[in-house]
This record gives sequence, C-alpha cells and structure tokens, in this order.
Amino acid sequence: MQHQWPSLYVRTLTALLTRPGTFFANGFAAISMGQATAILIVSGLFFAVSGTFMAPGTASVSMGVIWFVNAIGMVAIATAIGYVALATTAGRRYAFSRLWRIFSLSSGTVLLIAWVPSAFLLTEPWKWWLIGTGMVKGLGMSKLRAVITVLFTFGATVMLIYWLLPLAHSLKSLAA
Repeated sequence: MQHQWPSLYVRTLTALLTRPGTFFANGFAAISMGQATAILIVSGLFFAVSGTFMAPGTASVSMGVIWFVNAIGMVAIATAIGYVALATTAGRRYAFSRLWRIFSLSSGTVLLIAWVPSAFLLTEPWKWWLIGTGMVKGLGMSKLRAVITVLFTFGATVMLIYWLLPLAHSLKSLAA
C-alpha cells in the first residue's frame, strides 16, 4: 500500500481518530516503522509549535524544542518500558518495532490536541486506550495482557518521571 506522504498522514490519523480498532486490525500492518516515526515527528512538531504560540511572551523557541524532544522522548521511553515488560513475560513474541509503531501512532494522534491547555486530562487516557487497542487488534494480544502491559508501562513511566524530577531541577538551577 503506497501512499504519498500527506495522504498517508491524513488517512492514518483520520482512521485512528474515527475507527482505531478497525485501523489496528486491518491497516496497521501497512505502516512501516519509518512511516510511524514520521507521523510522530510531524505531530510532535505541530504540538511544539502550537504550544509555543499558545503561550506568547512566556514560551520561547527553546521551550518549543524542549516540548518536541519531550514528546518524542516519552514515546521512546514508554515503548522501551513496554517492550521490557512484554519481553520478560512473553519472551520475544512481540517485536520492538511493532510496539514502537503502536506507541508512535497513538501518541502522534493525541499530540494534535495535547497542546491545548489542560487537554492532557483527555489526551493521556485516550493515548493509553489507543495503545491498548493497538496491542489487542494489531498484535493479537489478549485484552488482559494488554491491560496489564499498559498499566505497568504507565506506572513505570510515571515513577521514572518522578525519579528524574530532582535531576531536572538541579540542571535547571545550574543553567540559571
């Protein structure tokens, strides 16, 4: 299934927004790791630029870069945590590249809205639901395994963030 880039981006995100279960069951296999990464990058750029414009005078270009790196980095961290969780319980049954595609596409979808203040109250649960849906429909994982993996990955990601906060605070004070 070859598509021109803008068409692929719009069709993929439209499918994820309107019928994610059908997309992960039928269209997911046609999306390569590179295409999923490109979708994440474009959505991440949109998120960073929109977030910067939403806070004029307080958000600089450097803040936009930080938001972009954070958007992509959190996908990498969460995918790695999810992969480790699955590899320890299911062996190498689920390839990292397939998990990366699920996490990238799910995050790329919600980043279109995540720049709106307080939108995380909607986008975070939605992102994790999309990830779980992708695991069940795209990987053929049982619902129970998907729920446990999503909950573990979410919990471990939150713990990692709280563990890294003192480091971020000390780096911020060094820069000031």
